[in-house]
Amino acid sequence: MNIQNIAIIGGGPAGFMVAVVAAENSSGKIHIDIFEKNITLKTILYTGNGRCNLSNEIYDYKELASNYPRGEKFLYSAFSRFGVKETLDWFYRHGVETYVQEDNRIFPTTDKASTIRDMFIQRAENISINILSHTSTKKIIKKDDKFVVQMENFTKEYDKVIIATGGSSRDLQNSGYELAKSFGHRITELKPSLTALRTKENFVQKLAGVSVKNAEISSYFLKVDCHVGAEAHPRNDGRLITKFKGDFVFTHKGVSGPVIFKTSAYCAYLNYSKNNPLLLKINFLPDLNRETLEKELLEEFNSNPHKSLDNILKKYLPKSLIDALLEEAKLDTDKKASQITKEDRKKILKILTETELTVISHEPEGEIVTAGGVCLKEINPKTMESKLVSGLYFCGEVMDIDGLTGGFNLQACWSTGFIAGINIFKEIL
Repeated sequence: MNIQNIAIIGGGPAGFMVAVVAAENSSGKIHIDIFEKNITLKTILYTGNGRCNLSNEIYDYKELASNYPRGEKFLYSAFSRFGVKETLDWFYRHGVETYVQEDNRIFPTTDKASTIRDMFIQRAENISINILSHTSTKKIIKKDDKFVVQMENFTKEYDKVIIATGGSSRDLQNSGYELAKSFGHRITELKPSLTALRTKENFVQKLAGVSVKNAEISSYFLKVDCHVGAEAHPRNDGRLITKFKGDFVFTHKGVSGPVIFKTSAYCAYLNYSKNNPLLLKINFLPDLNRETLEKELLEEFNSNPHKSLDNILKKYLPKSLIDALLEEAKLDTDKKASQITKEDRKKILKILTETELTVISHEPEGEIVTAGGVCLKEINPKTMESKLVSGLYFCGEVMDIDGLTGGFNLQACWSTGFIAGINIFKEIL
């Protein structure tokens, strides 16, 4: 029997998915080596705060794909064949039970990311997948119909190669991006996504740790340098860029949390800075229209003439936040309701519905995922095989695919990894 040698570069979620799927369906006709320059599946241990948010309960493949600022249409094919239901069934068959939180995020019932890691490593060992940790891939050359893979201490020939090294906007040396470029693939600009945002305003320092529920955050930018091939933004000249509703938290340097991560993802390719900032407008009470809120405030002031301004407004927001915002707007927190002028009411309405923050940079330590990667136009979405080099495949975040928070990035790893694994197997038959 002719055994096919398969090299998987990258021992993360996507790489292990490819390996296990291909090996399970090959009837012993392939030998698989996984090369990982660090510790295999180390990154998965940090996902979901150590609990591994492995997916999100969205079963419609188009709705699922809408959660990817880059790669939405490319993922239609993979998600239509191996979406959330298929993923959960696959994990269940491999001994991993899951549950769904109220916010639709899906976790293993153990609430331990190590459950997923241990399952993959155990399964790989059981089906004789060769795992080589701390092994960097230096170079790959295609010679006739074989791939010559050069490692630090040895060289080996393979019939097929899968690049599944994940994403990084900082560590480019010996990366999957460089390997892809060596085969003529274009790498779209790499940017950090799902980050915290640093603001110009100093008053946020006083609010570090204060969380806000269900706010609406709109972003504006005067110049948009469009990412070539990106699906996220048209050119924009001061008009609204994004408007999202959700929770966030103030930090010592700015803002963070789910709605901020989402905003940062869609603004990843805007070159905002101190001289060319991104403007955020925060509506703390999006479920109240302005007229209703104005009428309600007037009634509050008239009904409680001796109450201080901050005591009245703490009905709407945490007192520490109210105090900081009033101080920033130069309104006396101790001012009695009976002393509030029409001009004061306008300022108060603006505080509650249009507080502005000036974003001057993203916060690198908040980086979870990378926008950009191997150009999707050069990859077959039905097989994950390169359109430029036969026998070369890609899966996971090394491609120009990135999702929002909530399990979407891991779902892309499972789906693209499964599709690549199945198609490698098919070609061997």
